[in-house]
Amino acid sequence: MKMNRCKEDGKCEVCGSTKRVEGQIHYVCDGCGSPMEELEPDPGFVPDGQTPTVLRDSRDRNHLGSRIDPSPDKTSENFRKKHMAASYQKPRFIDIIVMELVKKCGTGKSSQDAARLLIEVDSNERLGAVRKKRRGAKGMGKEESKEYRARTFAAAALHILNSNGHSNTAPQVARDWGLVYLDLASAIRALRRNITEFEGTMREKPSILRSRQLRHEMGRLRSFLHEQFDMAEVDRIIEAASRILTEEGEPLGANDQWLTGRFCNVPSPRAAFEATVTAMAGLGLPLRCARRLYERLPITGMAYFMERCSGLFAH
Repeated sequence: MKMNRCKEDGKCEVCGSTKRVEGQIHYVCDGCGSPMEELEPDPGFVPDGQTPTVLRDSRDRNHLGSRIDPSPDKTSENFRKKHMAASYQKPRFIDIIVMELVKKCGTGKSSQDAARLLIEVDSNERLGAVRKKRRGAKGMGKEESKEYRARTFAAAALHILNSNGHSNTAPQVARDWGLVYLDLASAIRALRRNITEFEGTMREKPSILRSRQLRHEMGRLRSFLHEQFDMAEVDRIIEAASRILTEEGEPLGANDQWLTGRFCNVPSPRAAFEATVTAMAGLGLPLRCARRLYERLPITGMAYFMERCSGLFAH
């Protein structure tokens, strides 16, 4: 059988009719039934295979496909538009949080771990129902305020993971988004109330958890210091900072006791950073080096200290 019996003007070459209907693989002349041009490939439902499941919209996580691609065929395109209209749902707040996370941090392991934490918490307490006013959202419109709230939870999840030894860019993210410290702290508390994934971590003795967190922070500070100094100088700074922490009763060693001291009520990232800046001042290094370290590693809650620490460097 000869196929594609269609003139350039769309007429059937056999009977001259311009009317056609869809067959199984070809358009067929409505007049004589002769096959005309081939049907366009059916785009069908297209699975979103590039994005990890945990980072997809909550409405897509359990489906093989999430969309119908555009088609030049009017019938398929009409069906696509009707499908979109029928299946549209207002995005859930948890999806907005994960979307902000992906936009800022990509689809790597840090984002996936943070998304799992957020989804777990949201299943216990809807984050969208946490309506506490955010200081940083003052004067914002409704949508902008919602975005700010979503970002506080995304940054809070990264912060919790980072505090548990999963290194990520939590401080830089909070800085880049311009989050107010009290807003971030409130979001962290809201997440911690509903976390079960880290129950094993939470059952650790406080002194062991503190020791592990401090060692993690000192290792991270070492890496950022190496951007400015050679390793011999970095070792000098870290040794001096470790000495300050130990003298203040901090348990740097796995079997050390955690005693009451200057840092006992200070979060581990801040304690390690403040000790490091104090050590840099004691070693006679210039203030600009400490400020450069803070620019590269903007630990949440350290802004006031960095504004006031110039007196440490007055030699």
